[in-house]
Amino acid sequence: MYYKDDFYKEFRTEKELCEYLEEIDSRAEWIRITSKKLKVAAAGEETCTEVPGISLEALEKDTLSHSRLVLILPERICYIGNSAIKSLKGRARIDGKALADVDKKTLAEILNKCLKVARGRALIRFCEGKIRAVLSGDEKDYAIISMPDMYMVTSAYIHGDYEKATFLNGYADHYSVTASWQLEDTKLTDVYKELMQNYGRKTDKDIKAVVRITTSDVGVSGANIFYSLQEPTRNVILGNALKVTHKNCKGMEDFTENIESIFDYYREVLKGVMRLCDIWIEHPANAMAGIMKQAGFGKKLLAETVEQFKATTGNEPCSAYEIYCGICESITIARQEKTNERGLLALEEKIAGCVSKRWHEYDIPGTVKY
Repeated sequence: MYYKDDFYKEFRTEKELCEYLEEIDSRAEWIRITSKKLKVAAAGEETCTEVPGISLEALEKDTLSHSRLVLILPERICYIGNSAIKSLKGRARIDGKALADVDKKTLAEILNKCLKVARGRALIRFCEGKIRAVLSGDEKDYAIISMPDMYMVTSAYIHGDYEKATFLNGYADHYSVTASWQLEDTKLTDVYKELMQNYGRKTDKDIKAVVRITTSDVGVSGANIFYSLQEPTRNVILGNALKVTHKNCKGMEDFTENIESIFDYYREVLKGVMRLCDIWIEHPANAMAGIMKQAGFGKKLLAETVEQFKATTGNEPCSAYEIYCGICESITIARQEKTNERGLLALEEKIAGCVSKRWHEYDIPGTVKY
């Protein structure tokens, strides 16, 4: 059983990923309960209910190293995993950085006072020995999407609709699950060449695309579809994700509709990125630094990415597209510095958000400031 809060697992084959999802799903539970019936306590104050296949001693030891909280339900007492803290605060309708500084006994008291006046029902995810999420119990607010079904539908569609699809990798932790496929298809290359030609950039190179599916059972994301483009010498992230949120969602029906439209989505996000070719920037390093700072990149990664871009291009005037491709290189830098998979996924989202920034606002002269 994968009970530790810092658990993660990587997959090299679709078979490994599917077997993992089926295994987790077979042990997991969804529990609906009136929010007012929930009570929080500091770990060690209450004796938790036995969990088959794992000792309470091991669960308590791990919990004391992480959330240090337990959740008291009418019929059982469970340890709380780190992934549940944000959603638990959401059910209690409280938040703020100060909460991270109070001791766990005080935090439990604050949560309990707020839960007593909480409205509606809670949807609890119990998985691998702990509470992993405390979500809204209203089906309009959170629709459960089966992960095994979702990845099975994705795999069937991708392998059936493209000339060649190769599973690259998968990743799972208690927050989310991700899988990526490399796609090779004439229609992908034709759209790319057509758009490149429209912007005066002729190419005879075939390209490959990578489609990544990320989803979560604990409320940190919907079922999100990302694209990136593998040009001969670099990878380009193609804008924001195509998302199915859990709120007001029909579950697998909505996700299947999105999967069936992923080629149209590829065309649209590629168009969005290629529009950057029309934006001319006189001070590329300053523009890159300003865009990345506004997008929330860390100072060290920002500086390394800009300096690498300057060394490669000489900081000569260029299009926003070239600068954006330089920003995409931050993924390679972060990977070399051993950033974990969840961190890389978050970084991809930051990069994708740069496409829609107002680039000219950051095209200013002067020394680059980090």
